[in-house]
Amino acid sequence: MVSAWRGGNNEFQYYRNSRNNRQAQAFQHLEAFPLTDVYVRNGIMYLKPTLTADEFGEDFVQHGQLWYPDCNFTPCLSEAGEDIVLPVQSARISTYQRFNFKYGRLEVRARLPKGDWLWPAIWLFPQDELYGAWPRSGEIDLVEGRGNAKLFDGQGKQDGIRRVTSILHFGPAHDETSYHGTYTKYLDSDTLADDFHVYTLDWSEAGFRFLLDGKLIGERPAPKEGFWKLGGFQGEDIWNGKKMAPFDQKFFIIMNVAVGGSFFGDDLRNEPHPRPFNLSSGRPMRQFWENKDWWKDTWKGESAALQVDYVRVYQ
Repeated sequence: MVSAWRGGNNEFQYYRNSRNNRQAQAFQHLEAFPLTDVYVRNGIMYLKPTLTADEFGEDFVQHGQLWYPDCNFTPCLSEAGEDIVLPVQSARISTYQRFNFKYGRLEVRARLPKGDWLWPAIWLFPQDELYGAWPRSGEIDLVEGRGNAKLFDGQGKQDGIRRVTSILHFGPAHDETSYHGTYTKYLDSDTLADDFHVYTLDWSEAGFRFLLDGKLIGERPAPKEGFWKLGGFQGEDIWNGKKMAPFDQKFFIIMNVAVGGSFFGDDLRNEPHPRPFNLSSGRPMRQFWENKDWWKDTWKGESAALQVDYVRVYQ
């Protein structure tokens, strides 16, 4: 995926195709450069975020305009104004129109990135969106995490790299969704960035099971009256009472590393520095970049990359 799209959470990264040397089209900065956000070494795939300023310069981040000729998902333009050019270059890869499946076991052996305000995700999205656009056709998040070493929620619980979360998303509209089937596992002695772990999804007509290193995190049996009833939605059931709808269609696999945005909400507390941006300021990316001394040094080489050993699907 090549896009300046900031997801539904107004994140801070530009996703680009980095498998080959390509030429970036920047209105004030035209040159070829090697793109290295995705690469494979010794059988491990790395999705590593990099800083826009390291390639284009500080002035470009503050005043430039950036787009890539091979952009395939709008918007494609990132332009400085009140806010800055997207300050991070990252990667999002998927099996869209190449591989998809309905029911089976998905196993991913991966090492999550460590670094403040990094947001890695391994998830599934419906190939044909049979019931309509998100969230009507559902979303399955095998694993999401936050890369912060010391991030805590409103109850003082670890909400950073010691926590892994698996989620089901579904609903009739963007402002009417359910997160039923949200499962969390806290690690006591190490972090999800210290080593590789195996994340597993068991998905069948009987429902969902999420596992970490072979141990059950949580399960969501197929609701007897369907996900519409489970979500407590009002009005006509868009899934017609089918027990597994909208999760009764083919999904494809996505892996990405996002940065910042509303996934890091106001209720979270970080140490030793607070969140370096205000989501309602109109210029959160500028604040994020101006406060880079608070987080930049936590992105240490390849430890800031999502590292994937293998992806296996069994049917």
